[in-house]
Amino acid sequence: MNTFGRRAGIAALLMLLAVADVSAQVLQPLVHSHNDYAQEKPFRAAYRAGAHSIEADVWAQEGDLYVSHDRKDIRPEKTLRRMYLKPLRRVLRCGRAHSQPLQLMVDVKNGKEALDLLVAIIEREGYRSCFDTALNSDAIRLTITCGADLSPWWTSYPDYVYFDARPDDALTEAQWKKVSMISQAHTRYTKWSGSGEMPARDQERIRAASARAHERGLPFRLWGFPDSPAAWALSLDLGMDYINSDHPAEVVRWLQDQKSTRQTDRR
Repeated sequence: MNTFGRRAGIAALLMLLAVADVSAQVLQPLVHSHNDYAQEKPFRAAYRAGAHSIEADVWAQEGDLYVSHDRKDIRPEKTLRRMYLKPLRRVLRCGRAHSQPLQLMVDVKNGKEALDLLVAIIEREGYRSCFDTALNSDAIRLTITCGADLSPWWTSYPDYVYFDARPDDALTEAQWKKVSMISQAHTRYTKWSGSGEMPARDQERIRAASARAHERGLPFRLWGFPDSPAAWALSLDLGMDYINSDHPAEVVRWLQDQKSTRQTDRR
């Protein structure tokens, strides 16, 4: 397993030491801010709330990267640089990033074109130290996800560029060294909508996929999973390491309430 994989293994990455008082550290799960650009204050709101993974969809167009789920919704002021790279660099310069594990996940909507441009912007405009631990021990993780299969090119990208794999990907060991997490659409395992109980067979499918990811020392996430307290609780029970949510601040508060309840019950 690569150095990052060890850092991101079950003991070190899958849970967060989520309290400030080190004498009362409590392990808690990780929160993924799905489609973070839809938040009222992209990056800032999720980061300040205590999210550990922040996702932005980008399109390469006319020499820049624009943050948008669909190309038709691109706006000239909504660049990745303005919405994510500059705020992240300010956070790192202030020494605040590692009060929490932090990942920037970039969904490159037009594939290799967008990824190549992202790497060029990082290198050309001085953002490499935000992601490269060889230059900055406080650098955060950069994870790329994409609807297209970019795995043939993974090993050609700089060491600080990691990728989001699928459970059934047939990868070489060199390619696995570039993987930082494993994700899948929840509909591959279940049609559960969030109400009632998820069928036991579906639960076992998810637990098995999570276990396979953990065997490689990688965290597991489902996107599109129902987004409610009942679903968040089930996510944890099924072995998912990230709670995938469009409401990261609410998830963080819910986790804090769960921790308080557990502490009260132990008294």
